[in-house]
Amino acid sequence: MKFDDEIITVTEAAKLCKVTRATIWRWIKSGVLTAGVTAGGHYRIFRKDLHTLIESKEMTNCSRTGINTYKVLIVDDDPSVRKFFIAAFMKNGFEVDAASDGFEAGIKIATFQPHIVILDLYMPKLDGFEVCRQLKNNNGTSTIKIIAISGHENQKNREKILSCGADRFFEKSADIKVIISETNKLIRSEEM
Repeated sequence: MKFDDEIITVTEAAKLCKVTRATIWRWIKSGVLTAGVTAGGHYRIFRKDLHTLIESKEMTNCSRTGINTYKVLIVDDDPSVRKFFIAAFMKNGFEVDAASDGFEAGIKIATFQPHIVILDLYMPKLDGFEVCRQLKNNNGTSTIKIIAISGHENQKNREKILSCGADRFFEKSADIKVIISETNKLIRSEEM
């Protein structure tokens, strides 16, 4: 599932680009940025159109927001957990895809090529420990950052997943702001 069709407001676009709403409106009026108009007269923008504008103008101030296509793959067998993480990461400017088990994660990693994987430990078909081990032992995927999550937080699980190569481990009930903050730190550490 791709999220290129996500629609955002002028205010959200302005925040992502670190410009004023008036600037976004000028871009729309001049045809630089494509937008639709709601029945109530409000402009709405497809995120993919904003990405195109950012790339064409080489707007480096936008790239720090995550909109420069940092990709996150959410891997969890619980649909409500996937939905929660998808919404949170999209709201913070990431491109997001999801998988419901470890086997599907392998396929998505090959096609989506994420920078970060949010990985549940216990799933059908292929658990998070094995997914992590395989990613970290493969030269083509060993640089992908892995944040493991679990509803079964204990020292044994923490030690086991970190020994498999995960970069961080959080309980599923952890504050999403902390997880997103750690994601940004991992991305920044990769850029240095």
